[in-house]
Amino acid sequence: MLIPAIVIAVSAWWLLTGIALLLVHQPQKVAHRGFIAHSIFTLAAWIYLPFNAATASPIGVAGGFLLGLTIWGWLEISYLLGYVNGPNHKVYTGGPSTWQRFKGALATTIYHEATVLASVALLAAMSVDQPNRTACYTVTVLCLMRWSAKLNLFFGVRAFNDRWLPDHLHYLTSYLRVGSASWLLPISTLAGFFITFEIYELAEQSSVMSTQLSLYLVASLMLLASIEHIFLLFPVNEAALWRWAKQDGSEIRAVKHEH
Repeated sequence: MLIPAIVIAVSAWWLLTGIALLLVHQPQKVAHRGFIAHSIFTLAAWIYLPFNAATASPIGVAGGFLLGLTIWGWLEISYLLGYVNGPNHKVYTGGPSTWQRFKGALATTIYHEATVLASVALLAAMSVDQPNRTACYTVTVLCLMRWSAKLNLFFGVRAFNDRWLPDHLHYLTSYLRVGSASWLLPISTLAGFFITFEIYELAEQSSVMSTQLSLYLVASLMLLASIEHIFLLFPVNEAALWRWAKQDGSEIRAVKHEH
């Protein structure tokens, strides 16, 4: 189950990340239509989720993983397109105060964070007494690791690819600290790898094939998210993996300066 899980997780992560990147850098009309199409798929995912949660088979587990990624993709795209973010859309000019910068940064994303929390809560409620909780685990892991990444970007990272952001969100870079890593980054990165190892260990100890696959998938996703934290520690050209998703063909550059 380990090799199929890694193949599924890496392939889905690579493809869906590229599709999201491609969509949010499209002209507004095209991006809007793409978002509507994705919203229809996401609604279908939510409707089908109770049936999937009741299916304790390897195919059901793989399906739950893809359902979770579909729901997470909608959450991310809705944020990147500016449909669900926060009331603050201004560049930060409040000086060095960490608290003022934090309040401003939180106000740029508070509606999105509330939507993510509501989604995780709903997934948990729909999966609580069911044998297949893969979709819930998938979104929960992505939620926690994304919060970790956001906190690290706030407190300080060595490098960040600001071209991941569409033009209308570039005010967000004024709330980041890029140039040197804070104490939080190495600690959270190591914690991510440690938790990944623990989940892999739980998977190996399970004698139920569907449970084993579910844990392997979640652990592989956790591993990818932990590797993404390394990209914040060391400037690498990871964007080359999604060069096809940049419609203008331009290179995504790594920001290495101090804001």
